[in-house]
Amino acid sequence: PVSRPTKVPRPLRRHRRQSGTARAQMGTSVVALRLSRALGSRPAASLAISATATVLLAVIALVAGNFSIAADNAGWYSRGTTLADRHVQLLRLFDWDWSDSEYSGCGPSISADCWAQEPRRLSEEKCKKTRSSDLTVIYRAKQSDADLLSPDLLRQVCELESEAIRVLRAGACQPPSSGCSAVRGGECLAPVSVVSLLRDSLGWELACADLAADPATVRLAEALGLVGYDYTADSPSTRTLAAVFPLVRDSALDFLLEVHHAGTLRLASANVDTAYGMWRRDDFRDAVRDEVLFSDMALVYGSLVVSLVCVLAYTRSLFLSVVGLLQVCFSFPLAFFCYSIVCRLDFFPFLNFLGLFVIMGIGVDDLFVVVDKWSQAARSLPPGSDVPTIAAVAGPDAALTMLLTSLTTAAAFFATAVVPVAPVRVFAIFMGFMVLADYLLCLTVTFSAVCLQHRWLQRAPSSRRARCLLSLLDFSRCSSRPPQEAAAPRARVLERLMSGPMHIAVHRGRFVLLALFFAALGLCVWQVANISPPSSTAVQLLPESHVVERYETWKQDFAEEDSSEMFVVWGLTPGDTGDHNNPELVTDLLADLDWDPSSREAQRWLLDFCNATASDPAAPRATDIGCPLRDMDDWLVDSAAAGQPRCGGASRLPVPPDAFHPCVEEYLSSEDRYSWYMGMRTYRGRLVALVASYKVVINFDSSYEQVRDTVDEWEGWMDTQNKGAPDGVRGGFFTSARVHWWDTNRSMLLGAYYSIGAALAVVFVVVLLATLNPLTTVYATVSVGTVLLLVIGTVLGMGWELGFLEGICFAILIGLSCDFVLHMAHAYTSADQPTRELKSRDALARMGPPVFAAAMTTLSTGLVMFGCTFVFFFQFGTILVLTMLYSILTSLFFFLPLTNAAGPTGRCCSLAPLSTKGRASGGADKEASTQQACAAEPEMGQIRQSL
Repeated sequence: PVSRPTKVPRPLRRHRRQSGTARAQMGTSVVALRLSRALGSRPAASLAISATATVLLAVIALVAGNFSIAADNAGWYSRGTTLADRHVQLLRLFDWDWSDSEYSGCGPSISADCWAQEPRRLSEEKCKKTRSSDLTVIYRAKQSDADLLSPDLLRQVCELESEAIRVLRAGACQPPSSGCSAVRGGECLAPVSVVSLLRDSLGWELACADLAADPATVRLAEALGLVGYDYTADSPSTRTLAAVFPLVRDSALDFLLEVHHAGTLRLASANVDTAYGMWRRDDFRDAVRDEVLFSDMALVYGSLVVSLVCVLAYTRSLFLSVVGLLQVCFSFPLAFFCYSIVCRLDFFPFLNFLGLFVIMGIGVDDLFVVVDKWSQAARSLPPGSDVPTIAAVAGPDAALTMLLTSLTTAAAFFATAVVPVAPVRVFAIFMGFMVLADYLLCLTVTFSAVCLQHRWLQRAPSSRRARCLLSLLDFSRCSSRPPQEAAAPRARVLERLMSGPMHIAVHRGRFVLLALFFAALGLCVWQVANISPPSSTAVQLLPESHVVERYETWKQDFAEEDSSEMFVVWGLTPGDTGDHNNPELVTDLLADLDWDPSSREAQRWLLDFCNATASDPAAPRATDIGCPLRDMDDWLVDSAAAGQPRCGGASRLPVPPDAFHPCVEEYLSSEDRYSWYMGMRTYRGRLVALVASYKVVINFDSSYEQVRDTVDEWEGWMDTQNKGAPDGVRGGFFTSARVHWWDTNRSMLLGAYYSIGAALAVVFVVVLLATLNPLTTVYATVSVGTVLLLVIGTVLGMGWELGFLEGICFAILIGLSCDFVLHMAHAYTSADQPTRELKSRDALARMGPPVFAAAMTTLSTGLVMFGCTFVFFFQFGTILVLTMLYSILTSLFFFLPLTNAAGPTGRCCSLAPLSTKGRASGGADKEASTQQACAAEPEMGQIRQSL
């Protein structure tokens, strides 16, 4: 026990000469010391109370918040932007239940089919009419200049198709109906393919070799028009063919998954590869992706075992390692409590489960800081100091150190919430809560566990057997050293390495290290400055060699009806009244109150709009125009020519204003026309929405710049047309699923850039407030920016593009790039040494070991993710490894060389004197009140001397 001094010592006069961080710490030390002493005085009770409260809050959150583990991947589209508001209104128009819902009310949620694409049909033959659940096999020549219609390759295609038929015979193939072609044997309906139609003409009994050698084969194949297309200019030959196999609808998905797992459909020949999927549905693709996702998640969470091993190696305590792992795990339900109960957020995407993996790096860092601060405090106090005394020294120092990094990391995550994509936004909010929850748990649960372990070790018997039993608390206790020597605190090997050889190397080579880092930084700045937009807005989730990914890529060789469709909408107002944080809560349908197309001028202008778009050189490039009013005008002309005048005898548009809406109803009701297909929506006898469709040259795999230029063209065109439109039809706007997806990619990239800027701003403010030294603040901010630039420059050098998945990874990992540099900045500023060399040495000795151990722990878990199949996990692991690697290198070999070369000492560049003058009048009262607090608890005097 520490002896109680009879007089209060005089450390407070020396306190005024200390740095800004030390003075801020001492100014609040009365409360901090008392709280730390309270935890150290009763560590068992503190641990029990904090653990019980944590478990109760976790149970309340999981039960009341209806927590469930599910792969919810909905909502990966931007919401709230101008382009997004337009498209959700179009989707709402197509999905609106006009019979049961009021026009201004709330209707059902958006159907998944609204987002689906509608590929073109290979055949209109009634017996071979394809359905959305049918199996599609795509044949693709391995050489880009090969022609599948050549005899040798056509024979290989025929043999591959015969093998596919053999597999399907025992499964879910559709049996033939009367009068329809069947495969040899008659069990299955013949597929829709070039080979099948050739057999219909030449005979099903022909062998593949005879079929390919028949002189009529090539002529018939060219005439069928059911071949694939290769759009590359240097390869005009037919490189891709497709076959659609009719399946029984109810068992199609289960059967495809079964044969996929068995591998019986993974067909290939010497010169032809294959890929397969569902014809017009994404069920099979999504099911396979979900299987790969869950398989990879098991590997991802299995990497937490690697973290546990690293924590064991550093803390040398199974007890602290388990407590630290529980600290990280319980931060998840505590964050869910704030997320679900406090913020009332219902949407919980699968991305949030990655938060447990991200918080592992942050939580391990906090655990190592607490353990090292405790070890340093124990060595700074006289031997045999009791637990409350050590806790009073270590607690405030550890709390302030972790507070700086926790606030910065949480703020960086919260700043990412500006991204208008629901899964990313709610993940950022959830991660911010997880960081704060981990900080609170580290201060209560983990710190109490450290206090309890030290007390147990102090009271342990001195026999070797007892010490070996206590090896679960501290592995070093089971040693051959005498008890007295083992009880004496000693610096760790890593700490001696940091303060010795590492410091000498950093100090002597500081100018060389700075030159190397500035050269690397300049190279990365040049590479980032010349960054080009993504070459495609498509998202690759599986490796290129995976059969599902090959199918998604190869099917782009076939023309699709809506592959590049642009819509122009009148009668609606862009907007989104739904919950932007929940994809299931969609917008209401918002009517354009000024919409009135009944006047003759409005009818004539709408009719001429399509012609102007097609013929005006200033109009965007568009083909195959679908104009509802033009079709209606043709209907009136044809009816009048046939002697069956419509709409009160009108021969064409425009019709009288009072006859316009009844004429639209008559047009839609004739010949079984559907208003959705015709681009017209009526409600209570009035035309309330009009949609014109156009073919444009953009697609999902179009480049970022190509879609951007198309959007700019249409924006200018629609602005010009709306300005010249008559009253009632001036609110038209354009939209497209491709444009919406491009807007999502753009929002992700802009959100990542904003998050980087916000993280740097938060680092600047936090470090400035903590150190009151602008020079140290600039060094820390530049160092964090260096980490980000090095990571971005490296991935660009690896050939990556900053696309959709990369934007998600950077949004996740921006917060992790700040911690190590902030630790070093705080340690340097708070070091009570006269020279910059000694201050840098002290910072390296105090914070080097926990920072290095945390980096190695997180980096090793990131390496495990290299075994994942999912591209996102592989990219996430790559960026995680690079972030940890560059963070530790920058903090040790860039920030510390800066402080060694030109770091502030004493009051150099410090704002502390200004703060002292501002408080001069109240200094005596503060001194007296602090001394009274010390007199009430005399132990604080000696504790202050230790600080």
